Parts: sequence; structure tokens; C-alpha cells
Amino acid sequence: MMESVITAVLSNSIRENEQIQYHLNYLKKRLLQLCETLKVPPKKLKDLTNVSSLLKMERSQHRDNEEGLALLQGEIDKVVETVESVTMNIQSLKNKIQILTSEVEEEEEKVKQMFQVNGSGVLSLPELSQKILKAPTLQKEILMLIPNQDALLKDLDVLQNSSPMKNMLTFIEEAYKRLDAS
Repeated sequence: MMESVITAVLSNSIRENEQIQYHLNYLKKRLLQLCETLKVPPKKLKDLTNVSSLLKMERSQHRDNEEGLALLQGEIDKVVETVESVTMNIQSLKNKIQILTSEVEEEEEKVKQMFQVNGSGVLSLPELSQKILKAPTLQKEILMLIPNQDALLKDLDVLQNSSPMKNMLTFIEEAYKRLDAS
């Protein structure tokens, strides 16, 4: 009995396998028929024959693109570092400017207090007495002490307009220019 059951089960499974195999073969034939009726452009068909060379070319291009991306990423990283450095420098300079601005404001306040500048920007200095305004200048006082003023003024004029005096003045001016330049 056991043998008959095993034979029945095996024959059923063999039949099922045969039916499945028949169905798969039928699907395969239909797929091949559909593929034969597909219209493929000739260029594409030619490309299919060169798939291995196209694959090599695409892999080579992919490697080149990866190397290019790596180089670009390196350059981008350098630029980002530079931008961060410049940003930090700008922030540092802004802080220094802020400190210097506050120091200048403090100094201006000190100067205003020292010179007593009023709101309109005019110095509030004490008024000079009329006596000081009417006092003779130092030059007039010295000239009063000299008995022959006109002769002295003529002699000073001759000295000032003389060639050696002009040469000396030119020399002194040139010395000052060189001193300022260095």
C-alpha cells in the first residue's frame, strides 16, 4: 500500500512538473516570438555587438569622472578653508575697528572736556583783554630799540636776496626734503 501511495504521489508530482515545464516552454516561445518582432534601430543592434568595448569605455570614463570629482572636492575644500580664514580675519578686523572706534570716541570726549567745546563745535575759550589786543608786537618793540631802523631793514633785504643766502636756503630745503623722504 505504501508503494502505491508513493507511486501515486510521484506520478502526480511528475505530471505537475511536466505541466509546469510545458507552460514555461510555451512562455519562452512567446517571448522569443515577441523579441523577433521588435524593431530595433540598426545602430543600436550594432552597439549590442560591441557591448564589451562600450562597457570598457564607460568604465574608463567613470574612472576619469571620479578622479575629476576627487580633484574638484580637494579644490572646494581648499576654497572653503580660505573663505573660513578670510571670514575669521574679517571678524577680527571688525572687532579691532569696534575697539578703535570706542577709543576714538573716548578720546574725543576727553578733548571736548579739555577744550570745553560746546554743542556747535566752537571752542569756548576765555576772551582776551583789550590791553593784550592793543599791545605792540615783538617786532615793533625790537625795532624801537634800534636807532637806524630803515638802514637795518635794507641790509636785511640785501642779505636775504643775496646769492649765497639763496644757495643756503635751497640747501636747507633740499636737506629737509631728503630727511622727509627717508
